[in-house]
Amino acid sequence: MKDVDEQVAHLAAVDPADLPDGELAVLVTDMRRLVDATDACWIRLLAEFDRRGLWRRDGTRSAAAWLRRECRLVHPSTTAALLVASVLRVLPVTAEAFRVGSISFEHVRAIAPAAEGGRVDLVRNADPIFARAALWMNPRQMGNVVRTWIRLTETEHPEPAAPAENSTPVKNSAPAGNSAPAERLEPPEGAPSGP
Repeated sequence: MKDVDEQVAHLAAVDPADLPDGELAVLVTDMRRLVDATDACWIRLLAEFDRRGLWRRDGTRSAAAWLRRECRLVHPSTTAALLVASVLRVLPVTAEAFRVGSISFEHVRAIAPAAEGGRVDLVRNADPIFARAALWMNPRQMGNVVRTWIRLTETEHPEPAAPAENSTPVKNSAPAGNSAPAERLEPPEGAPSGP
């Protein structure tokens, strides 16, 4: 942690007024990517912390309550962080884009609802598409895409009704997962490179 503290101190000592225009512009985008990658690191730590139930050690009633107390976060922030932490397990391409700082927490938060509501198998197939789209869309646009995708999947794959007591369950023949190789995460040619 000493190295991290030294790097933070070094960055904090930079006076933007002293930087040449080109260097300042590059530093603005590089620092944003660093912030996003740092958020991703924190979310990965949070996912494991929650998976282990470490918030229970001191009698706290929930991970959200622990985060509010120990990290001084407000309720909507804790809920969003825990949601993102929980869905990244089923969104490996999105998780990787987030890990390297190519997309932001807000992008992942916009994608997260796609993994809820029993759509895990479907979202695994859509994950590479969502991750790629997030490279050139802002989070609001990404949220619109995800909401549209959810409506379409609900229309094409309605939730099965609960089986009657004496009925035989029907086996789902949909493929489980995406066996296609992962694509490089680059925006389409001619698309803006950032949000």
